[in-house]
This record gives sequence, C-alpha cells and structure tokens, in this order.
Amino acid sequence: MKLTAERMREGGVFVVSGFCSEDACVHIRAGMDRGVASHAQIYAGGYCVDEAVRRAFEVEVDADIVEEMQRSIEGTREQVAHFFRTPLCGEEGPGFLRYVVGGFYARHCDTAPGWDDDFPRRVSIVLFLTTAGVGCEGGSLRLHTSGVLDVTPLAGTLVALPSDIPHEVLPVTAGVRDTIVDWFY
Repeated sequence: MKLTAERMREGGVFVVSGFCSEDACVHIRAGMDRGVASHAQIYAGGYCVDEAVRRAFEVEVDADIVEEMQRSIEGTREQVAHFFRTPLCGEEGPGFLRYVVGGFYARHCDTAPGWDDDFPRRVSIVLFLTTAGVGCEGGSLRLHTSGVLDVTPLAGTLVALPSDIPHEVLPVTAGVRDTIVDWFY
C-alpha cells in the first residue's frame, strides 16, 4: 500500500510534498558534492562517532545554501506549530546529511529527558533531496508511533515529526540518500 501524504498526516506526521523543486534539490546536492564531509556523530553524554549506531556523513555546504534552506524551513514553523498544537519559537539550523551504500541510523529519538538545556527540540524536520528508486535504494525513514510507519524518500518532500518519537533510517542499499535535517523548539 502506498503511503500518501494524507495518510502520514492522519498518523500525526506533518508533510509538505513539493516543498523544494527538483531543480532546487539538484542544486543543493551539487553543493553537497562540493562540500566537506565528515563522519556524522551521535550524542551519548558527549559527541562521538559510533558507526554501530549511525553510518552517515555530515556535509558542510556553502553559506548561501545554508541560509537559503534555513529561511525556507523557518517559513514552515507557524504551520508546523499549528499542526502539532505546540508553540515553537525558533530552530536549530539545517544540517546536510549523506548516506551512502550501507548507511543507516539506528532507532533513536532527537530529544530525551534532561536534554532541554542543550537540545530543546520539540519537532524534527527531514527534507528529502533524493528519491528512492531514482537516486537511491532503501533509506526509508521509519517512525515508531502507534505502529511502524515507513516514509520512502521522495525528493522535495518535507516531513516533520515530534522529536520524542523513536525513528530510524533504514540501510541504503544502492546509490546515495541526501537529506536536510533541522529541529524546531
């Protein structure tokens, strides 16, 4: 069964199909190709690389791309706040992530009790820049809500979910999965 934006909204996930055009996704990915990649870290009492938990790359892109995406994502904050019925006063800023073959991120939450001082995250944002079956295989965003909800990458689609919902990135089996992530608080 195809997972539509409407079904995701019914499941408590905010979705904007076509948030970015195909050309914009290609432009951002080209910026990522030019950028500097480093192993993505996790937070476990401090930042560290743990490829048993997360195998991905954080990519530093040109400041103009960061600023453009920050403005675009920030532009959804009011709608997202309304959808989740929670006040949101700011954002952390976009991060650019690349998952190559074998890349994944094990089940986790983007916030935890006691993290409010360092990570006051309320809503997590994922913006897909690649499409499964075209630029990559695998790499679905799996949400563990009242059941399991798999969101297949579709370039230009923005997904927002409560930061305390467990989620994971399933392994990429071919190609490259590029995304932008951000957090509202």
